[in-house]
Amino acid sequence: MPTLNIVSDKAIRTGAWSVHYSAELEANYNRRLSITTELKRALATQQDELSMVYQPKIDLRSMKVCSMEALIRWNNSKLGHVAPDEFIAIAEQAGLIEQVTKWVMRQTISDLAYFREQYYDFTIAMNLSTQDIQNKALLNELVAFLTEKGLSPASLQLEITESDLVSDATLAVENLSSLRALGFRFAIDDFGTGYSSLAYLKNLPVESIKIDKSFILALATQDNDQQIVHTILSLASIFDLRVVAEGVEDEESLRILKEWGCDEAQGYFISRPLKREDLEVWLLNSPFKK
Repeated sequence: MPTLNIVSDKAIRTGAWSVHYSAELEANYNRRLSITTELKRALATQQDELSMVYQPKIDLRSMKVCSMEALIRWNNSKLGHVAPDEFIAIAEQAGLIEQVTKWVMRQTISDLAYFREQYYDFTIAMNLSTQDIQNKALLNELVAFLTEKGLSPASLQLEITESDLVSDATLAVENLSSLRALGFRFAIDDFGTGYSSLAYLKNLPVESIKIDKSFILALATQDNDQQIVHTILSLASIFDLRVVAEGVEDEESLRILKEWGCDEAQGYFISRPLKREDLEVWLLNSPFKK
C-alpha cells in the first residue's frame, strides 16, 4: 500500500508534503498479512499443513545417536513452504506463538512417547521463545501433557536462543530455575551469535550450549572459526557444560570436533531433519545407530 510521510501540520497547510510509494514495502506487508492469515487458518483447521521433523544428534565419544532436535515445518497450499525463521517471527508479533508452541509441544511429546515405546531412550530437544518461558499457564500445560504420556521432564530438553536469554537475564534465571527444579534440562541455542557473557552464563541453570552453525559450516577450512570454536569449548569446560555443534556437513569437521572434545554434533553429514516414519528407517540403518 502507499506510504504517507507527513512532515508536519504546517507542511500540509503549505502543500509541502509528499507521498512515497515503495513496491518492496507493499510486497513485504502483503507477505506478512498472507502468512498471518494462513497460519491462523492452519492452526484452527488442523489440516496437516504443519508437521514436525527430527534431526539426530550423536555423542562424539560413542559416535551413536543420543538425542533429537524437534523442528517445525509448514507447507501451505497457497504460500508453499514457509521457512520457520520467517513464520515464527511473524507468529510472535501477531500473538499466535502460544498456539504454535502448543501444537509443537503436543506433537513432539506424542512422538517422544512413541519412540520410548519402541525402546529408543534418547531425549528430544524442543525450542522455546522468551514469550513461552514467561507463559506460566503454557508451561503448566507442558508438564501436564508430559505426565499424561507417562514421561518425565528430564526426557525433554528445552532450547532457548542466546539473544532471548540476554534480553532479560534476571527474569530468565528466575523462570529457568523454577523449571529446572521440576527436572527440565536446558540448552543455550545459537551460542556465539549474541552477547556472550560470563556473568549470565555462570548463573543460568543450563547444562549445555549449542555452537551456532555459522562457526561450524566451514570449520575444516576457516582458521577464524576454528579459533572461535576452540575458545567456546574451553569456556564450556570451565563451567562444566556440554557442547553441541550444529551444522556439521563434512567428515573433517566432525573429526576436528571429536578431537577437540566436543560432546555432541548434528548436521547434514549425520542426517537431515526427518519425519518420524523416515527417522525410524534411519535409526535402523544409520552407521550412527545405537
